[in-house]
Amino acid sequence: MMRSAASQRGIRRTPGREPRLETARDAARGRLLALSAGLLAAGALAFTARNIALSRQGRLAGRYAIAVEQLASAELHVRIEGIHALERVAREAPADHSAVMEMLAAFIREHSRPQWPPSDPGDRVRERPLRPDVQAAMTAVGRRLAERDTGPVDLTRVDLTGADLARADLAGADLGGARLTGADLSDADLTGANLADTDLTGADLAGADLTRAELTGALWPLGWPVPAGWTRHAACGQLIPAGAGTEKTPPNQPRG
Repeated sequence: MMRSAASQRGIRRTPGREPRLETARDAARGRLLALSAGLLAAGALAFTARNIALSRQGRLAGRYAIAVEQLASAELHVRIEGIHALERVAREAPADHSAVMEMLAAFIREHSRPQWPPSDPGDRVRERPLRPDVQAAMTAVGRRLAERDTGPVDLTRVDLTGADLARADLAGADLGGARLTGADLSDADLTGANLADTDLTGADLAGADLTRAELTGALWPLGWPVPAGWTRHAACGQLIPAGAGTEKTPPNQPRG
């Protein structure tokens, strides 16, 4: 009897080996297909996420542009809507936070001083209330996420007479030369703020945090304790560094 070719080569056929090899190959092919499908799905998700991000950025840019236009409206309610829209953009888009705060600060600087409401010629001089849109802008600045600031909020020489700034976060803000007479600053965060030459006459400072605040030349309200490290000038009521002597001319007073 003639031997088979396999027997002649000395190869032994193990029963069941070929089915197992085929099963292993099928499993490997299945894993490869699953991996390929996973990679395709991940790529599709990344592409979709990128498109969504770009679309969202476009919507935010559009909302920012519309809000800026609203600030220039002649209608009070439209300006206030624009302020609220800008605040939402600042919260939703951290990269736009500083630009929004600069825009709001510029609005406050520009509009805080004109009389509100405008008086007719011959009207009696009366106390000017804070404009509602300026108050809205200050409220937005006061509750911003200050950790996103890239620099101090520029509120130099603004007139915030009678403003409601209770619990406002004005840490690091530049309020140099501002008028804050009668403002409610209770529990406000003014750490590191520049309050040099500010008028705080009649302001409510209960619980306000003035740690590291610059107070040189600030008109301090009567009845409130002077912060540590400062003294109230006996003649004009402005603050000067402790130990400088009350006879020293305050920084914003003309020297004799």
